[in-house]
Amino acid sequence: MQLELVKNIYRRAIDPTANDGESAQWWADVADELERVIAAPDARAGGAVIAWWHHDWSTVSDSPIAEARRICAAAGRRHGGRTEQRR
Repeated sequence: MQLELVKNIYRRAIDPTANDGESAQWWADVADELERVIAAPDARAGGAVIAWWHHDWSTVSDSPIAEARRICAAAGRRHGGRTEQRR
């Protein structure tokens, strides 16, 4: 996945304030996880990929599954025959 696409998806789905000051390795790690979430067969499986991030989401009453849905929606990925939507 191209770096600009990774940044766009991450900013749309997770953190609009993420900036280019993050290291290349940080963005490479993000790209790897986004690709795994997008390739997952459903939002629950995608959420399992990124569940370790949960400590950050719990402060805003979010969940790994909700994040996985937003990642897939930002990437235009469809799960279960429909586009995943923010819930």
